[in-house]
Amino acid sequence: MSSNPVTIDSFAIDSFAIDSFALEQNDEESTPAVPPPMSKSLSILMAEVLNINRPVPDDESNPETFNLSTEKERCNQFDQLVYGNRTKRRRIFAGGLIADDSWHVLGATAMETYGIFHSVSFIESNRTQSFEPRKLRFTAGSKDLEMLQSGIYGPTSHTAVYVDQYVNEIKTQPMAREHMMREMILQKWKERGMTRDDIGIILDVDEIPSHDILRAAQICDPPDNNWRTTPDQTCRSPMIRLSYPMMEGSPKCVYKAPGKTEGPETPTKKLFKRFVSSAMVIGACVQGVGDSEKHPLAPREQKDSVTGEPSGSRKVGYGEKFNWSKMPHGKDGYFPLWNAADFRRMMSGIYVFGGVGFHLHNFFNSADEIRFKYAYFGHTHKNAFDVPLGALNADMNLFVKCAHDIDDTGNKKSRLKNGLDILGREYKLPAAFLIDGYVDARHDEMVKLVEEDEKEYGRADKFDGNHLYHVDHLTHSGRKNKVKVAAADDGEKKDGQKI
Repeated sequence: MSSNPVTIDSFAIDSFAIDSFALEQNDEESTPAVPPPMSKSLSILMAEVLNINRPVPDDESNPETFNLSTEKERCNQFDQLVYGNRTKRRRIFAGGLIADDSWHVLGATAMETYGIFHSVSFIESNRTQSFEPRKLRFTAGSKDLEMLQSGIYGPTSHTAVYVDQYVNEIKTQPMAREHMMREMILQKWKERGMTRDDIGIILDVDEIPSHDILRAAQICDPPDNNWRTTPDQTCRSPMIRLSYPMMEGSPKCVYKAPGKTEGPETPTKKLFKRFVSSAMVIGACVQGVGDSEKHPLAPREQKDSVTGEPSGSRKVGYGEKFNWSKMPHGKDGYFPLWNAADFRRMMSGIYVFGGVGFHLHNFFNSADEIRFKYAYFGHTHKNAFDVPLGALNADMNLFVKCAHDIDDTGNKKSRLKNGLDILGREYKLPAAFLIDGYVDARHDEMVKLVEEDEKEYGRADKFDGNHLYHVDHLTHSGRKNKVKVAAADDGEKKDGQKI
């Protein structure tokens, strides 16, 4: 692979498209270009992401960069982790679902986790959760797959990246389909060599674990030796749940914790809304890897429509929401192994917040991509292509009001003023946010995205996310909704037709 740097020949800011995204290369091997369209902020981000020949930070194989004292200090950085005399890092197998995710989140994740994962197993489906057909994106020979596997997650000899297609033409409930898709991740981990001593982490692409928490997980231990891999591992509580601050559309749009106000009486870390989803489980307790003879099966709420195997969440009384009433002592002291649904649904006594990662929500390049997501993927909205963008839900209300810097006091979800600055004073920011020019460029593009969408769909400043959208919430009309709208300046009314 060439060691020459990536260069951007030219980009057209007004059209949000790069004319040429070129890579200096030698004749031996080339690095695939990022598929268009590319915005200015993406060109800034991906130029750094594509520097795939940079050294792996604190590489264990390099005595000059691996320092056991530093590893021990990481354990002290997180309240729930302790150092237990481990001297060799655990391997981490990552996995998640992938579809129409933007290169903002893919690139940011690749930068933050560079060289850490043993492998990354993505699952892509031919249908959305609502069973709408979609064109597979990461297919053999596609530019998207080439980029994903080009070394952006780490040297290809160290971190392998896979995309396996999930094709299932049997219609099921949306969450049932998600659970079945994620179950494929565990199957692939086993095929790719996961052992009892390894860690599995399941996350959505826009959930970005920090470099420090991943390195800490490799060397530190949770309380009560819950990651032990000796035969006495019960698997009752083998999970660490990560809790992230959340950004909506732009690094500058940071969610505020409900009911919290900035002031001396509120600790800084309490100001941030916490998104709880990504989870790490020790391999000894992962279904398909742990000892299935010793650990009983948990009755499940559904069956896999393809294999007929039990799937989905556990039935009541088998551990969900800390309810162990149906098996308080397990089977001879041993509890069920964890399937993919457990990674997402099971509660844990071990929640870690602060410097563990970030949730970059709706970092898309166009409003149409956002509307398509809400029309056909999770949390579907039947009027996704009819109502103003900010009226789709409370998240998009924050998205739009942040773009226009509109006060959102009293809204169902609100942002923390100067949230990124506050966050940066308390914790390390994602590596992507530290790239010169990226944060401002991304925010400017988000503003333009909103303004362009409003020409078609209008704006609903009166919508606060606490109630369903009504046409009376509309304050600025677009081509699709010529209605009576209060003029922002003088209260004049404009006549039109109701939606």
